[in-house]
Amino acid sequence: MNVLFIGVRWDNEEDITSAPQKIGNILYNRLSKDKENFYFYGLQTNESPGEKVEFENVNEKEARGDLKHISSYINDKDIKIIYIARYHSSIALYATYLKFKHKVKIVYTMHGLVKKEKVINGSFKERHVFIERVFLKRCDKIIAVSKDLKLEVLKYYPSLLEENIEVINNGVSIIPIKEKIDIRSLYNIEADKNILFTVGVRKIKNIDTILESFINNKELYENSCLLVTGEKDSEYSISIMEKYKNYAHIVFTGYVDTNMINNIYEEMDVFIQISEFETFGMSIVESLLHKKHVIISSSLPIAKYFNQDEVGFYNKNKDDLSLLILDSLRYDDINQKGYEKARELFHWDKIKEDYYNLFMKL
Repeated sequence: MNVLFIGVRWDNEEDITSAPQKIGNILYNRLSKDKENFYFYGLQTNESPGEKVEFENVNEKEARGDLKHISSYINDKDIKIIYIARYHSSIALYATYLKFKHKVKIVYTMHGLVKKEKVINGSFKERHVFIERVFLKRCDKIIAVSKDLKLEVLKYYPSLLEENIEVINNGVSIIPIKEKIDIRSLYNIEADKNILFTVGVRKIKNIDTILESFINNKELYENSCLLVTGEKDSEYSISIMEKYKNYAHIVFTGYVDTNMINNIYEEMDVFIQISEFETFGMSIVESLLHKKHVIISSSLPIAKYFNQDEVGFYNKNKDDLSLLILDSLRYDDINQKGYEKARELFHWDKIKEDYYNLFMKL
């Protein structure tokens, strides 16, 4: 049964920063290595590496081009299943069309809920929610990356069949540093200062809570520097940066590439992720695989996989985040237990087999 992956195709795994694009590319690379029936159609978007083309056969198993050429590619390769790891309204609509035209089955790994983002952020319009609802109903299998995410999907879309939603963890691995960067020198961080790190300047990330906790604890602020990666051009991120622009120990880095983020992981002391919601939390696992201490919201789906010896849990109703960070800074430099649990749960060999078995059963 031939399976077609649809998404942005990357030549090098180490260049990918998007979690959905990581799973799409890394999963394909591992499956196609020893299986004959996997193909990849690389979409031409603003994120696509290389020169843009309308259509091109890259090799026997891969092509790249516009959405409109996928239909003929499905015919040429006798595709029976299409797999999507990153949601976009245009892809969702076209996949729905392909299902009716070619009778293909759709498998989709969910990395976010448009409907929930609309409720929390108001960042999507009603038409986007409508498209998501139609698409999810047409999927033959929806992959949720945790049990809690499966419950979230059913909460927001109760008409979906529970048996059509499968739980498979994301695979995570450490990508070697290509170029060593002195993070302290780059961001003017003194040698005696702790490095704290968080990802995402969005309301759903609860970034304001992190920043307020940081500046309001004198001991923490004076002895640390907080690096914040992520968007700098949205209305919300601009307002946040304006609010905290006079705090010398807060650095908004903007988006960073994989090599840079791995350098930050290597030099940081504590990673903080207390989002209102995360479908998975790739950065959390990557931090643990670097043997670093991590503080996460106790309400996140991924929190259920760990205990207090492996990560620090933040409960917004009772905890002072700044005190939790100070506690983490007093621990041993190496978080061995967190590393071992992350490596056990999210190894790519296991994830690859889970996906292969799912595809072959459809």
